[in-house]
Amino acid sequence: MKSDARVRCCPDGLITANRRAVKVLDCTIRDGGIVNDWQFSHQRVGDVFRALNQANVDYMEVGYRTQDGVFDTATTGPWRFCDEQDLVDAGVEPGAMKLSTMVDCHRVTVDDIPPKGDTVIDVVRIATYARHMDKAMRLLDHCLDAGYETFVNVMAVSTLEPDVVHTTLSRLARSGVHNVAIVDSFGALYPEHVRYLVRQYRHILGDTINVGVHFHNNLQQAFANSIAAIDEGVDVVDATLNGMGRGPGNCPLELLLLYLDNPRYNIAPVLEQLAFFDGLRPELAWGYQLPYMVTGQFNVHPQPGIEQVNGPNRHDVREMFDSLSRRVRLRKIG
Repeated sequence: MKSDARVRCCPDGLITANRRAVKVLDCTIRDGGIVNDWQFSHQRVGDVFRALNQANVDYMEVGYRTQDGVFDTATTGPWRFCDEQDLVDAGVEPGAMKLSTMVDCHRVTVDDIPPKGDTVIDVVRIATYARHMDKAMRLLDHCLDAGYETFVNVMAVSTLEPDVVHTTLSRLARSGVHNVAIVDSFGALYPEHVRYLVRQYRHILGDTINVGVHFHNNLQQAFANSIAAIDEGVDVVDATLNGMGRGPGNCPLELLLLYLDNPRYNIAPVLEQLAFFDGLRPELAWGYQLPYMVTGQFNVHPQPGIEQVNGPNRHDVREMFDSLSRRVRLRKIG
């Protein structure tokens, strides 16, 4: 048997062919923007757009659309709103790479989402918790009628009981949505969980709805979980430049592209962007850190980890671990 050309100690052909079929969605400006309040310059967003476009990445998520008055525009950057003029000023434009914005279903109304013909945006991703599905479905119906490709991201799936997952997905299976993502909001999943969930999502959603994944790196599993999802035949994988994202960050785009080893992707333009984002890391401090490990292990929102990282004892996690351990134990008893 022929050996692997890169790792000669192993035979070739160990990786499934699924890695050549998956599509890539970069959400650096959207999820990475949570770290710096979306304060990217128009020039930087344009540079990222051109790099991703040259790399043949399939989707770029430029930011959020948000209802007026939810955030202070004096302190929040333009990519929390994605006004059409900002998109034009950044130089993003429709083409082979599709452009996406995300909407939080509780921070937007149908009036904030224009008809597809009035924007350069191709895709609207609706972020919702399972308990807000009624509102998410109204937004979904509007976006479908307005002509968009539509994704629904059901957040914090790791906190849902199996019957809630089944009920939520069954509802989406009848909705007309194009893609539903497995979202590990708390960074709690391991590859065995991902494999199970991809199979469940596929089974319940059926053959006509794609499945995507969005992973956080609390337990250093975002890349490994992406690989597991690809092996199971997932359709779309989220990633960010240098893993930039809230708290522990996301699957790094550069690692994902290297793993995919797909000749249609050109990693060189992506590599040229990394120096800028790597330079932001010391100040903005995203990525794997011990407090995020603790919140991921206990399957809770990363806010306690964010507070610990920004506090005077960022490396001392024993008290935090014990506190969350007691809280989770009490929650189970209750």
